[in-house]
Amino acid sequence: MKARVILLGGVLFGILFGCSSDIPSNQQPNILFIVADDLGFTDLGAFGGEISTPNLDELAFAGVRLNNFHTDRACQQTRVMMMASSGVSGALEYFPPAEGSRERRNRLSLNWATLPELLQDAGYQTFMAGKWDLGIEEGYTPATRGFNHSFVQLGASASHFAENFWDDYSLYESDGEPVEYQDMPDDFYSTNYYTQKMLEFLESDADQRPWFAYLPYTTPHWPLQVPEDELDRYAGQYGEGYDALRLSRVNSANQLGVIPGGLNLEDFEPVAAPWEGLSAEEQAKYSRVQEIYAAMVSNLDTNVGRLIAHLKDSGQFENTVIMFTSDHGASSGEYGQRPTTPGRGPQIPVFIDNSFENWGRPNSFVDHGQGFAEAATAPLKGYKGRISEGGLRAAAFIHFPDLAVSGSIDGSFMTIMDVLPTFLDIAGTVHPGPGDYKGRKIEGIVGRSAWPYLNGEADAVHLPTDSAGWVQGELGALIRGNYKITNERLPGSDGSVSWQLYDIMSDPGETQDLALQYPELVSELLVEWETNWR
Repeated sequence: MKARVILLGGVLFGILFGCSSDIPSNQQPNILFIVADDLGFTDLGAFGGEISTPNLDELAFAGVRLNNFHTDRACQQTRVMMMASSGVSGALEYFPPAEGSRERRNRLSLNWATLPELLQDAGYQTFMAGKWDLGIEEGYTPATRGFNHSFVQLGASASHFAENFWDDYSLYESDGEPVEYQDMPDDFYSTNYYTQKMLEFLESDADQRPWFAYLPYTTPHWPLQVPEDELDRYAGQYGEGYDALRLSRVNSANQLGVIPGGLNLEDFEPVAAPWEGLSAEEQAKYSRVQEIYAAMVSNLDTNVGRLIAHLKDSGQFENTVIMFTSDHGASSGEYGQRPTTPGRGPQIPVFIDNSFENWGRPNSFVDHGQGFAEAATAPLKGYKGRISEGGLRAAAFIHFPDLAVSGSIDGSFMTIMDVLPTFLDIAGTVHPGPGDYKGRKIEGIVGRSAWPYLNGEADAVHLPTDSAGWVQGELGALIRGNYKITNERLPGSDGSVSWQLYDIMSDPGETQDLALQYPELVSELLVEWETNWR
């Protein structure tokens, strides 16, 4: 039976009445969901990047590459949309940090059932290793929100090594119990360790039930750090700078078919200063940061290879749905490079040895920077924190044998909100809809299952009337079909706020504003954004 949804005012309220998969209940596939943090749209080789990512590329080429997949602009917001299949409004509860703490206390409301809870109900074992960022207080951590086993970084960010930059900034937890830094292994490195913990969870599986493995890595989120033996892997490879890299990425993505051909690169207006105008010292510093960033991405790929090897050795690879995405676009921050950056910047020289020679090592703190972030999100505009496509659109793929769309690049509009109903469909279960759930009231969902489309049982993931909206203070965006409205203001703009209209299928770089040409469409989409998403 195919999935059905109830639509109201063009927005999915997501009460599922059935599922499309014909998989017997005793043969549900395993689900491996890998999420990178701050990864750019063209960082992977399969999407046009020069960084060595052979394991991810092999999965992507054999599966279906999604080049119109949207997340939210920032880490926590994306995770809310992912875990609850909801917009952020209402689902994310905002609280100020506790006195004397820098860690935010925002959390996913209990009024939404989480993806692992629902998969547990379907008979799945659920495992997590990596970044949570959906609540640090009792009752809001993975151990009580649906995971059988977990090792997690509860907060938003941390060193990738076993060190605490400043008190009460990051917290770790193992199956609900706190983990102190001094109890970490001496060789702790986030990506390596999260992979090892997940392998332990999978290898301890004795009852042969299907499993859901959630691996939200913190790579390549700042601070950019990598094990010593990988630190110089890309030494000297980025001396031509970020302008040249962006052009190379666009050309490669065009050749692969990841983006529409014939893009007018002259219409792109970079935020970063031209590479040729930088001093030799500045060029050396930015190049070094990109080298570290690339090494982190390759390390991530190596760890994915460890997981795939285990699945093949254990005979589970052919029965495991693998999905990969980033939580949003690349970060443009310059913490460390420019210690005057508001927020954490002034604290860095006080607590951290951020000498150039120490960058990438323990007790260092640098971020990607605007120029290389714009190269990482090429050909899109903007980066993390922005509701332009460079912030919202992520490289993603799904791998499973014999999908109808395997081996293709698919431009069907999808969002991170579609992950929950898709995985439920794979598991042969349904969302209970709004109402009573385990002693609490829960809301419905807004995503659609992509499983019927991936299996050739539907013509598209979404109906032409479906929309997705984003809110960033007074700024916002809405996508319906090929069109997107946004009043995004990028750094360097004149500060004016006006609604723009883009055909993001033919113009993913948002270079040609069509608002004056189609004012009635702008008005229609704006009403939809105000009514259903704001």
